[in-house]
Amino acid sequence: MSGFGRNFLPGPTDVRPEILAAQTQPMFPHRGPRMKALLAGAQPELQACFGTSQPVFVATCSGTGLIEAAVRSGVRNRVLVPVGGYFGEYFARIAEACGKEVMRVEVHPGTAITPAQLDQFLEGPSVDAVAVVHSESSTGALADIAGLAEVVRARKDLLLLVDGVTSVGAMPIEMDRWDVDYYCTGSQKAMALPPGLAFGAASERFLARAEKQHDAGFYLSVRKMVTIAREHLPFWTPAVSLLAALERQLTDIAASGGWPARWERHRRMLGVMESWIAGRSDVRLLAPEGARSPAISTLVLPPPLDPSKVMSELGAAGYLVGGALEARQQDVIRIGHMGDLEPAHLRALLDVLAEVLS
Repeated sequence: MSGFGRNFLPGPTDVRPEILAAQTQPMFPHRGPRMKALLAGAQPELQACFGTSQPVFVATCSGTGLIEAAVRSGVRNRVLVPVGGYFGEYFARIAEACGKEVMRVEVHPGTAITPAQLDQFLEGPSVDAVAVVHSESSTGALADIAGLAEVVRARKDLLLLVDGVTSVGAMPIEMDRWDVDYYCTGSQKAMALPPGLAFGAASERFLARAEKQHDAGFYLSVRKMVTIAREHLPFWTPAVSLLAALERQLTDIAASGGWPARWERHRRMLGVMESWIAGRSDVRLLAPEGARSPAISTLVLPPPLDPSKVMSELGAAGYLVGGALEARQQDVIRIGHMGDLEPAHLRALLDVLAEVLS
């Protein structure tokens, strides 16, 4: 594997050499002025990415860590979790492992729960939170978070928790305007950083509930993470070199048109994928038109093609893509088109894929 622009995994995504090089600078004190300046400087860009005036906190963990944090600080007893793919079930299992009661609602694989469906499900057993995957990485389906938030806000004392692992950074997120209570993501997805950092934000409603949660833990306490985000100095030792990479990436994003330019590029990559699919009769996208993630596409291959063989042939040509995450969907390959990838990179991959499928 050589050269940037050939890694189309759903994560970890390709990382530009300049970002990798930023990690090689000498260590510096994690409670000193250099760290405070770094975190303070990152805050406005991160808030713009999340669409919030709330502090965006940075944790040294994967996105899973902040999903668990959402559960520990934001779920009292019972949470409703729509499951339409691997990561919906993943959220549900995390909640159960934290001792919470989970009400799973199944939606057809490749689709996301609709506001009307959520409204109907909430007429059932009472819950105190709803946990939704925005961009389901196993299927490529995109949920209507704004519409789902309207349904949640119409009910008293109910929080909306969103796994934005492959949506944050790839599309406009309007956390405040949509009135969402919690969003989180990981560094190795649309932000195109090495794995190991996670980013999150919480509403005042969420923090009011978190204040009364007695089992939120210490390292994953959202209240503690919000406090340190406001102070720009961590309580615990963070991944200093990864934060240096974050600093360089945010500087580069700002210099190249900011988040709107980045979101538009992701939208164009989804357009490239949809145009390519429209010209073929042998493959299709699992997610329906109008509800597709700008960050990842799940392609359904025709029988008797073996996805593992297709992936192997792409690998031999220098391209990495992902495979199925669920036993019931073994006829798919997953192509991540996020981070610093360009439409031209995706077109080059699809040209090779067309040869493999012929």
